[in-house]
Amino acid sequence: MIRLYINILVICLLSACQPPFMDSSLGKSGCRRCHSVELDPAHDIGCNACHHGTPEGYTRVQAHNGLIPMPSHPSRMAGACGRCHAREVTAAGSSGHFTMSGVIRAVWSGFFPGEQVPTLLELPIEEPPCTEKGLVSDMLRRRCFRCHVYYQGDDYIGTTRGTGCAACHLSIKAKGPWDHKFRGKVPDIRCLSCHYGNFVGWDYYGRFEMDFEDDFRVPLVEGEHIQRPYGMEWHDMTPDVHRTAGMGCTDCHHSGPCGGKERNVTCTDCHLEDKTGPHSGPPMDRKRIGHRPEDAGLVACAVCHAVWAVQDRGRSLIREDFPDYDDWSYLAIQGSSEVETTVKTCVNLPYEDWTIPRMLDKITGAYRQGLWFESFTERRWGLVELGEDAYGRLTVIRPILDLSLTYVDFSGVVRFDNLQPKIINDDLGSGNATRTGISPLWLPYSPHTIGPADAFRTIYVRSWLNKRIGFFSGIKLLN
Repeated sequence: MIRLYINILVICLLSACQPPFMDSSLGKSGCRRCHSVELDPAHDIGCNACHHGTPEGYTRVQAHNGLIPMPSHPSRMAGACGRCHAREVTAAGSSGHFTMSGVIRAVWSGFFPGEQVPTLLELPIEEPPCTEKGLVSDMLRRRCFRCHVYYQGDDYIGTTRGTGCAACHLSIKAKGPWDHKFRGKVPDIRCLSCHYGNFVGWDYYGRFEMDFEDDFRVPLVEGEHIQRPYGMEWHDMTPDVHRTAGMGCTDCHHSGPCGGKERNVTCTDCHLEDKTGPHSGPPMDRKRIGHRPEDAGLVACAVCHAVWAVQDRGRSLIREDFPDYDDWSYLAIQGSSEVETTVKTCVNLPYEDWTIPRMLDKITGAYRQGLWFESFTERRWGLVELGEDAYGRLTVIRPILDLSLTYVDFSGVVRFDNLQPKIINDDLGSGNATRTGISPLWLPYSPHTIGPADAFRTIYVRSWLNKRIGFFSGIKLLN
C-alpha cells in the first residue's frame, strides 16, 4: 500500500513539472488557456487572426513565436484592422489624429518660418541634438507626442490605452481590467485619454489642470491623497453647456479620424431655424449681432459664447541628460509618468546610485538618453482674448507658441539656451499670424467652454463688424 502511494505521488510530481499543454476547451488555439478575455461577436475570429503567433505551440515561448502584441498599431493596422475595415483604416491613417500635421505645422512654422514642414515620420532624429531642428524634433517626439496613437500613453489609469485603432475602440485602463470588446461608438473617456491637461476637450468637462509646483497643488482632501488618473490634479470650472445637456464628444465630432472628408456637425447645423443637424438646439436670432447672415464666416461663435479660456504662459521645456534630481523634486509631478517615476526613484538614492535617465521616442518606441522637463511662468484661466486669424476672421486666441527649449548635456554643458520661436512679425503667409497687434505667439483655437454670450464681447464684436463690413461696403452698419 505504501508503494502505491509513493507511485501516485511520483506521477503527480512529474506531471506538475511538465510544460503546460495548449489543450484548453475554451479555444482550440490554446490562447485562452492563459488569456481569459471576452470578445465581442464581430471579433470572435480567433486570436491568431490578428495577433498571429504559433497556436500549436507546446510551451508559452513556442506559442508566442511570431506574436504581434499590438496589431492595431499604425504600422500594422492595415494588415490587421484593414482586412475588414479598409476604408476606415485608410481615412484614419491620413487624419490629423494619426499624422499630427496641425501640431507639427504650428510648432515647426514657429521655429523655422518659411521652411518645409516635415511629416510625422520625417521628423529628424539627432542623438544628441546638434541643431535647432534636431532639438525641436526631439521635443516633439519624446515629450509632446505622449498623446499620439503610436504610443500607449503615460502610466496613469486615465491615460493608458491601446495604439492605433485600439486607442479609440478598446477600453482604457481607467475602466478596470483590460477587455477585448471593440466599441463602434467611442465614449468620452476614450477621448479624454488624449485630450486632457489643458488641451481642447478637457475644458469641455470644465477642467483646468493645476500648477505643477507642490505649493500650488492640492494633493490632500480631508487628509487623504486624491487620485491623479491623468497625472495631475485639476480645478473644477464651468463645463460646456452642451456637456451639461448630456452631449458627448461624438455627438458633434461624429466622424472622428475614420470619417475621411465627412464633415463634423457645426453650430449652425443645430441652431439655425432649418436645423439640418442631428440635434435640436435653441434657434439663433438672425437679427442679433454675430447671427446676421452678413456676419457669417466673419466671427467664430466662441468669440461671444466662450465662458473662459486657457492661458498657460511661458512654457519652458528643458532636456537634461543627467539632471540633478534634487533640483527637480518639487516638479516631479508634471503629467509625465516617465519624469515622475525617474525623479521619485532617484531622489531617494545616494548620488552615486543615480541612474542615467531615458525617455521613449513616442513614434519609434526606442529609448534615448535624457528627460524632457516642463514648467510654466503662469497657468491661468481668465478673460477670453480675441484676434484675427490669417484669413481675417475674428476668433479666440491663446499663447500656444509662448514656449522655449533648453538642452543641458551629460557633462552639464548648456548646448541650447532658451530657444524660442522666430516669429516676430505678422507674417500672414505662415498661417499663424494674428492681425490685431497681439503677439503672433498667440494662435487661434476653439475653446469648448460654450455658454451664454458675454455682453462686453458682444459689444466689441458689434464695433468690429461695423468697421469690418463697413470697410468693404463703404457704409457704416448700425445695430
